Amino acid sequence: MNLQDLVYFNHLAKTLSFTATAQNFYVSQPSISMALKRLEKELDTVLIDRKRVHKNLHLTETGEILLKHSTQILSTIDTIAEEIHDLKNEVVYFGFLPTIGGRFMTQFMPRLGKFSSSMKLIEEESSDVMYDLVQKGQVPLAIIGSDVASFEDSNILQIPLKQEEMALWVSPDNPLAQKAVVTAADIQNELFVSLTQGYTHERIFEEWTKSNHIEQPQTLYTKEIQTALSIASSTNMLAFMSDILVKDRPGLIRVPIENAPKFYISLIVNKNLSNATYFQKEFNEKMIELVEAYNK
Repeated sequence: MNLQDLVYFNHLAKTLSFTATAQNFYVSQPSISMALKRLEKELDTVLIDRKRVHKNLHLTETGEILLKHSTQILSTIDTIAEEIHDLKNEVVYFGFLPTIGGRFMTQFMPRLGKFSSSMKLIEEESSDVMYDLVQKGQVPLAIIGSDVASFEDSNILQIPLKQEEMALWVSPDNPLAQKAVVTAADIQNELFVSLTQGYTHERIFEEWTKSNHIEQPQTLYTKEIQTALSIASSTNMLAFMSDILVKDRPGLIRVPIENAPKFYISLIVNKNLSNATYFQKEFNEKMIELVEAYNK
């Protein structure tokens, strides 16, 4: 089976347009027609019903089958090509949360030497999502935040980087800005802004409000950290955040919380990556070395 014929068919099956498919690949319409005929001859079936009695083309049942499998095949081929390219060019993958990892990479990058130009960042905003990617082996290692000091997963190597206490961030005009520390009783009726579900901060916030008997807190949730901070700096709402997300943010005052919950930052590494290249394994070891040295 000609791979290019399969590529043409896949696009044609999705667009149901010989004209659009030909234009997409900069070939003539007869080239697309010939590719389709070759596939139909090889598979001994009609893949696309193109009788004139129908106003539009439509896939036959066998055409639907080939569309499903050709999509999987072409995706696999793209993955193979990417992995071969990365192997030849010694590319290494690193899970990267801009809001957290960015605070440390300025210190690590100058020490990564030959890896610096070969690094491919897999970016996510949520630590929970990134943990799942590392756990499944889709990302070999990453710097993430968590609400627990250690993960109960034998497949994950965890090296602590930093531990912070969560705090409230308020505008300078907020009456709480003058307090040395606030208790749960001080903020029972306040309005909060926090990160939405899927973020570690949201889970910490929910647990903290429950343990301090703040029932059904009035909370505005957002996916954007900068949105939360902007709201807190321009209103009397309280942003519940870790220091690392708010560092160097003008217009906000940090207010400590009594018995504040912890936020743990770690490097996590999948220990069972059978398909990792030698260069990736070497990079993993270097990152582990840098993080361990950072803690000393």
